Amino acid sequence: MTDEVVDICDELTRFSAAQAALLTSRGLVYLTDLKLDGGRHGTIVAASYAEAQAIARARGRRERVVGRMAYGFLHGLLQKVRLCA
Repeated sequence: MTDEVVDICDELTRFSAAQAALLTSRGLVYLTDLKLDGGRHGTIVAASYAEAQAIARARGRRERVVGRMAYGFLHGLLQKVRLCA
């Protein structure tokens, strides 16, 4: 998988850990289920669930928005779930 694909499917890679935590605490980060090799997950930074769904559709990777990431969930996610990296 190329760096470009990783950057597209995991938008949190564009932010520092502190910025990602702030976005997550504000309810602006959505977890997605990708149809890539290995059943990977990604993230979308969006103002609403509907906007996250539109972004996922526009990516054209059969991506499904799972839901909003909760505050405090980010640290555990990065350790337990293989993000698209």
